[in-house]
Amino acid sequence: MKRVPFNIIQAAKRFDAEAVQFVLQHFEGFIVSRCLCRYDDEYGNTHFHVDDDLYYQAKIALFRAIDSFQFKKPPDDFMP
Repeated sequence: MKRVPFNIIQAAKRFDAEAVQFVLQHFEGFIVSRCLCRYDDEYGNTHFHVDDDLYYQAKIALFRAIDSFQFKKPPDDFMP
């Protein structure tokens, strides 16, 4: 998985609309994959659908995580 660039995280933390949208789109596939519900129809076929309530709660949790993200000073021996 690609990482979200640091400057985007900083901007999202300041609630820059484009940066927040970038972060939400970055994690969209992951969120959808975790919100799938499985059901079997009367013919024995398996189907999946996205649970809208779970999806909404996951996006709210991500938005709150952006707000509460803490920047820490890297260790002295950190090599980027």
